Amino acid sequence: MVSVQREMSVSTPVETVIGYLADFGHAEVWDSGTRSCTRSDDGGPVEVGSTWRNVSVFNGRETELNYQLVSRTPSRLTFVGENPTVTATSDIRVEPSDDGATKVTYHADLRFKGLLKLAAPFLRREFERLGDEVERLLPPVLERL
Repeated sequence: MVSVQREMSVSTPVETVIGYLADFGHAEVWDSGTRSCTRSDDGGPVEVGSTWRNVSVFNGRETELNYQLVSRTPSRLTFVGENPTVTATSDIRVEPSDDGATKVTYHADLRFKGLLKLAAPFLRREFERLGDEVERLLPPVLERL
């Protein structure tokens, strides 16, 4: 398994941030590895069970994952994406901080399947780079909401 976590601070209210991030289709804007991310269910309100087809580039290779919003609370979102080679979990916490700002904690796990499990240690650097990109790109996007 490969994990990455980043913490960011923005001035946008918690409710606005959680509402925006609940639509995983917005990952196209703030995740540099995402090429496209479109709803794959019947649309409608974003709620637990909503699904997206995500096409990403990781370590120079394009891959497709089917993501589902598996948990949503007023301060936390959990998405799970899967394909035959990997299960990806994105856990996003959005909480008010003591200084009046909004703290966003992005935690992602990749669990490789089959022989790819052996490659996990070698993929850590690329995953860390993607985490750095989320930390760079997400706050300005949230500040504009």
